[in-house]
Amino acid sequence: MSTDDTTPDGLIPAAILASDTPVAVYGYARAKAGREGRMLGEIQAIIGLTRKEDGCEQYVVHTTPDQPGAFAFYERWSSGAHLLAHVSQPFMQTYFAAIADLVEGELEAHWLHPLS
Repeated sequence: MSTDDTTPDGLIPAAILASDTPVAVYGYARAKAGREGRMLGEIQAIIGLTRKEDGCEQYVVHTTPDQPGAFAFYERWSSGAHLLAHVSQPFMQTYFAAIADLVEGELEAHWLHPLS
């Protein structure tokens, strides 16, 4: 976890958090063998809550029957401040703590800025 215990280490770059324009991320996570169902449950528990947050423009999680336990995420936030508020939510703290033992390897995140 990071020094402020809100997100896994290095997950969100400072420039993203400082952005006053929209930011987006796509990411990937794979559950450890035998933990696929629990990880799916943890992810499903945050989707509705996240979509209701101020500044959440889009939050979608995908999976495929061909790769059980593989999850692809796409998020778009109105600003870095909105994203920071999101990862600071108590339900996200619970989520990050829960998935720490469920994810195979590291969470993968690719940060994006819109061209216009």
